[in-house]
Amino acid sequence: MQNITNIPTTSNLTAQGKALTKIYQAEQKLLKSNTTKMVFNAESFEFKLGKLISEILSVEEVKLIDKAKALKYGINAIDRRRKSEALWLFSNHSNVVTWLKNNPKKRFTSLSYLQKTYSFEHKPKLEETVKQAEILQLEDKSSKQSDVGQSVKAEPKVTEKLTASDIAFETVLQLTKNRVSKEEFLVALKEHLTLIEDNQDEIHQLDEVA
Repeated sequence: MQNITNIPTTSNLTAQGKALTKIYQAEQKLLKSNTTKMVFNAESFEFKLGKLISEILSVEEVKLIDKAKALKYGINAIDRRRKSEALWLFSNHSNVVTWLKNNPKKRFTSLSYLQKTYSFEHKPKLEETVKQAEILQLEDKSSKQSDVGQSVKAEPKVTEKLTASDIAFETVLQLTKNRVSKEEFLVALKEHLTLIEDNQDEIHQLDEVA
């Protein structure tokens, strides 16, 4: 029979939770401090590893270090992800340091997190992508020759099926162009999917008639 004194109480569990939270916060603070110091330090392991990989790529005249070359230069035992992050840091070091100096409140618990945040903030804005797509569409239309007054035999049109990626891209363009929020779109999408699922038989009948 279990001893009644060993049964955990709410207050006991709460105390454990608070104690572990303090340990977690101290750990996170240390990780943020160490990551920042590492990025700024050109003598850090990551910077030196990135520099070495960059030099190997240059000497070997390749864009990727395969297993054979990693073994040749003695870095085969180092995790592939860490090598990739080190090369990224070395290649973008001055820009990353400037970015951190301009954003002193930014702190990261790992180089992976820092890299993802930096890449996200520096990717082309969606608005610019939309404008480029619209310009390309206008150029495409203007490049077509007019067939007025010409007896050109019309060729049968071939309908090209859109991929899931094409549809997703077009949808994002329209959301941005019409200033529709992602939340509004997801709600509407869910409603329409439910409507279609509830009326599958009618939709199939219409397809057969068409």
